Amino acid sequence: MVNGETRLDKLFVDANRLTLKAACDRALQSLVESQQNMQVLVGQPGTFMGHAALLYDDAPHESLILDALTPEAANAYALAGEDLLLWTDDALPLGFQTVVIEQLIWQRFAAIRIQRPEMVFQWQRRSTLRAVVESSNKTSVLLKRYGARAVEGECVDIGAGGMRIAITAPQDYPVTQGELLARVQFKFQGQACSVEAKVCHLGSGIYTQGAVRQLGLAFIHLPAALEDKIIQYTLRYDRECLRRASR
Repeated sequence: MVNGETRLDKLFVDANRLTLKAACDRALQSLVESQQNMQVLVGQPGTFMGHAALLYDDAPHESLILDALTPEAANAYALAGEDLLLWTDDALPLGFQTVVIEQLIWQRFAAIRIQRPEMVFQWQRRSTLRAVVESSNKTSVLLKRYGARAVEGECVDIGAGGMRIAITAPQDYPVTQGELLARVQFKFQGQACSVEAKVCHLGSGIYTQGAVRQLGLAFIHLPAALEDKIIQYTLRYDRECLRRASR
């Protein structure tokens, strides 16, 4: 439980975690009123993606009515007791983890009754989800620079938009914010990857040769296949963290 909370703290900002009942109620009510399309992750052994909208807030029975999932094949996974993770497509998404209660017919249409969550999360401030890299599975990164020596580093977290890495400050020219990198080379799920990137953030601290500091990198022209793999990885990671936090 401690480890799960630690990971969760790295994913979510405290100020964006809605735990007060009134705040959760307002967030859920806004989702129902707007019937905003939400992404849905369902299926324990292998994840299955779908989307649907919240139709009704049945607060007295501590449940919500969710429209049947699209594509239709996703509904076969939405069995009673199955975990769901739902989130909006906003720049700062709203989301929550819940459990399927039953499939039913609601106002003559197929629907799913789900458990009303006690917590609603506003995702990270960045526009894409990030997953922390476990200490047992560290990923080496090589930064190919223009007019300077390459710099070796280690991936701290990764998302479809970029990654945060720890490097030892180079001995020739310091890395600067806004610097364009010729290539960032790393392995992801056993696949060798090489993408262009830009340094978008420098970690705090005084620059000293040999000192370890963190950099935030933004990917440029990330291949679609790699982007999809990273998105699926981060979604699985977030889903596991939410499960642990809800126990």
